[in-house]
Amino acid sequence: MALDLSALTAYIDEQNFELATAALIGGRTAGFLTPQVGVKGETKINKMDVDVTMQDGSGCAWNASGDATFTQETIDAKQVKINMEFCPKDLNSYYWRTQMPAGTHQEALPFEAQFASYLVAKVQDELEKVIWQGDATSGSGNLAMFDGLLIDAANFTDCNGTSGSFGTALTGAIDINNVVEAVERIYVEAPSAAVAQDDFRVYLGVDRFRTLVAAIMNGNGGASILSGGALQGSMDRADVDPLRIILPGTNMEIVGVGGLDGLDKAVGFSSNNAYLGVDLSADSTNIESWYSQDDRKYRVAMEFTMGTGIAYKSEVGKVII
Repeated sequence: MALDLSALTAYIDEQNFELATAALIGGRTAGFLTPQVGVKGETKINKMDVDVTMQDGSGCAWNASGDATFTQETIDAKQVKINMEFCPKDLNSYYWRTQMPAGTHQEALPFEAQFASYLVAKVQDELEKVIWQGDATSGSGNLAMFDGLLIDAANFTDCNGTSGSFGTALTGAIDINNVVEAVERIYVEAPSAAVAQDDFRVYLGVDRFRTLVAAIMNGNGGASILSGGALQGSMDRADVDPLRIILPGTNMEIVGVGGLDGLDKAVGFSSNNAYLGVDLSADSTNIESWYSQDDRKYRVAMEFTMGTGIAYKSEVGKVII
């Protein structure tokens, strides 16, 4: 005799309700930009320059000379919204039915907390790309929401030219053989006043950043920091952020960001020169959720205003291949 189980379907346990979610790089760049709050649409960055004219001071004459000049740059901020809706009853046909409340009238989703937390993280991950690559005129999908930092790249200081200290331009892709030089070019060729700022940083995609770390460790572009059994430069920034290091031999920080991932671009600027326009800083992390009795659906909404702007474009160094 034996158990006849031929009429049964093999049991698969589906009752682990801790949801797995895909890894995200996250919204990193926004934290390095200067916030300009109260922005509800197109907004100006107000700039001032002053002429300093030195004169012979041996006499008593008063000779006024020098102007204070006021100019503006634009943050073309846009209003953005995210609208989603779900029918809780759709879950009754699947393993989630064991987590649904008793009764036909169902006003909530059993995974609301996990969903809200991941949605905020996913929105920041998407905004990270728009902050760099956004193009409100010719972009597509999320990249059409507002102009990103690279929209002004044509006006950045080109550190990959043939007339500077390096003599030739990098070509092809940024890889382990030239990534150190790409960063060095910004350090050498970007305007001195910009590089002298305490908050001047070079930004790479996370993929190119990891390539840079590997190149430095292996001595591409100079002696390895690991050679001779002792560190010859500083790469110890894991206590702050595993995607931030100091370029050995300098005080210039290099940051890996998701918004440049997959791009052969290195960009350097002072945080005080790059602006993120928002209405309220917390708007892009606030979620509204409610049960709509009109159509018996669970709805989610997010709304925020955002845009980017660079005050002095020539003070941004670029190596774009």
